[in-house]
Amino acid sequence: MSALEGPLAVDLPGGASPSGASSAAVTPAPAPSPTPAPAPSVTPSSPAAAGQALSEEAHAIIAVAAHELKNALGGIGVALARCEQRLARDKPITADDIGIARAELRRLSALVNDLLDGARVDLGEVHVQRACFDLSALAREVVEMFQAARGRPVDLALPESPVVIDADAERVRAVLVNYLENAFKYAPPPAAISVAVGPSPVVGRARLSVCDHGPGIAAADHAQLFERFFRLPGAAKRTHGLGLGLYICRAIAEAHGGAVGVVSAPGAGATFWIDLPA
Repeated sequence: MSALEGPLAVDLPGGASPSGASSAAVTPAPAPSPTPAPAPSVTPSSPAAAGQALSEEAHAIIAVAAHELKNALGGIGVALARCEQRLARDKPITADDIGIARAELRRLSALVNDLLDGARVDLGEVHVQRACFDLSALAREVVEMFQAARGRPVDLALPESPVVIDADAERVRAVLVNYLENAFKYAPPPAAISVAVGPSPVVGRARLSVCDHGPGIAAADHAQLFERFFRLPGAAKRTHGLGLGLYICRAIAEAHGGAVGVVSAPGAGATFWIDLPA
């Protein structure tokens, strides 16, 4: 289930009223006669006026989402057109044609799910179903599936003993898949990818990390990586996406009482990690 459900509590600082303030009696001056306020002018709403109310960020988000959705739909359309041409010539539909359509459909589904999950995170609705499981076993399973699907080798560094945590296994799986997919996109072969499970530098937490040996990320961009709709400069020309994946990963970690982060420098690859209470 990709949708994020359930309330996520957020503590807001409260303000205290000042005490001990001195007071003095004041005789108010006579109030002037009220002047009737002019009736407000009402302009009928229009699509143009409504559009002007949207922020520049909202316009940019809509443009990016529309572009990505249009590209995915275009790929499906091309695959269906090829199928129609083959049928018109009494030729069988090939597995490649179906594969193209399925791949674009998965991409379209992922985009829609990201938009839905991102909206739920904005509303503070992150629901986790905790249960004890071995983080190492989950990492091994996800890596094996990733290697089979992507044909990309991944080094796996696991401790000898199980790393049992009390968390939502499906949510943690989603974080690991996101980290691996990012490594796949931004660090193409022959750059190596590795996954590690072990203790966190923070006492009482376990750390799951994905390291790639790609181009790395400038320090100036680190603070924004886990923000909503942020994409690295030039990323839109090389990869698809809305810039919501890491934002959702952070929300999942925080819903568990954990944290996310990155260690990277230009030319030195990148290591994305998630810490979870152990």
